[in-house]
Amino acid sequence: MRINSSVFDAWLASACMPSKLTMHLLDLSGNASACYDAFMNKDKKLIDSIPPRFRSILENNSSDAFLLKMNEMMDRNSIGVLHYYDPDFPVSLKEIDQSPAILFFQGNVNCLKNQKLAMVGSRTASYTGQKAAKKIATDLSRQKVSIISGLAYGIDAASHGGCIEGGSPTIAVTACGLDIVYPREHIGLRNKIIEQNGLIITEYAPGERPAGWHFPYRNRIIVGLSRALILIEAKIRSGSMTSVQHALEQGKDVFVYPGQPDSEYFEGNHQLLREGGIYFTSAEDILHDLQWLDNQSAVRQNSDCSVPEIAVTREQAAVLTALKPGSLGFDQLLQKTKLDPPVLLSTLTIMQISGLIEPLPGKQYQLKH
Repeated sequence: MRINSSVFDAWLASACMPSKLTMHLLDLSGNASACYDAFMNKDKKLIDSIPPRFRSILENNSSDAFLLKMNEMMDRNSIGVLHYYDPDFPVSLKEIDQSPAILFFQGNVNCLKNQKLAMVGSRTASYTGQKAAKKIATDLSRQKVSIISGLAYGIDAASHGGCIEGGSPTIAVTACGLDIVYPREHIGLRNKIIEQNGLIITEYAPGERPAGWHFPYRNRIIVGLSRALILIEAKIRSGSMTSVQHALEQGKDVFVYPGQPDSEYFEGNHQLLREGGIYFTSAEDILHDLQWLDNQSAVRQNSDCSVPEIAVTREQAAVLTALKPGSLGFDQLLQKTKLDPPVLLSTLTIMQISGLIEPLPGKQYQLKH
């Protein structure tokens, strides 16, 4: 069997290394095939660049049997490869922290050139949230906007379905290899995305199972591919807040659907709106604010944004006190504030939106002066 060159990209990605390390190895060698040859020939400069835990994985996966199996999986599932230096690699994705070095895809890679918006929300979404997601995605799709989401239950599925109904291709970013459909019940949705000229994309090699840490890390790509983030539904302690965090770090607009005022499913939305999220109730609102419709001008922010006095919660006060002497990282803030990680992440996200703090390179935070 002839081994395709993309199999060596899968070999390199199989170690699940930080993307900056993968990029470094590719820069040293020129491409994944040359990297494999250098690794097998025990090139000292290359070997010394790889931490032992990743080196061990690459050694275990360097057999002919592994490469043949990977070759068969990629052929059977029609998996292509997109590299950081390829002309079709999205420019917006190159600009984010930890930009992926290698992407695997199924479907129409050309739809990455479309106008794109990310839409996220709860997996255990309410009927109201799912209905809103589908309607907004359908209306945006009818205006030639592709919706990006994560192929999960709830809001993700409604967003993809609405985009398909509106006629534009939708893009799903997964947290596992493309030979695996997760959740399994969405195999029909995955097939429909491909049939309707859409795209499934991931940074994980074929055979890689979904893991808990993959999902929040994957969210940076969902946001990075998009012009802005649309939050449909989220509780205060929600995984969707990691997408909001990525959007803030990447300088992207965050549109927040108001939802039902007395529903726990929309508590995260209401908190973000109080602290300065962009209020919207329809696709037209979003298109107006992004100036994607003719003769539209300034972005319309939630009216609460102009209020000079911002209420500070107990959690926010703890963060402000901790940051008063100078900048701190997330782990340092955990120690000083004694807050639970999800609570601290949500608090930092809201404080960035409200202009109380700002992120620095290296995942540091400081008071905004």
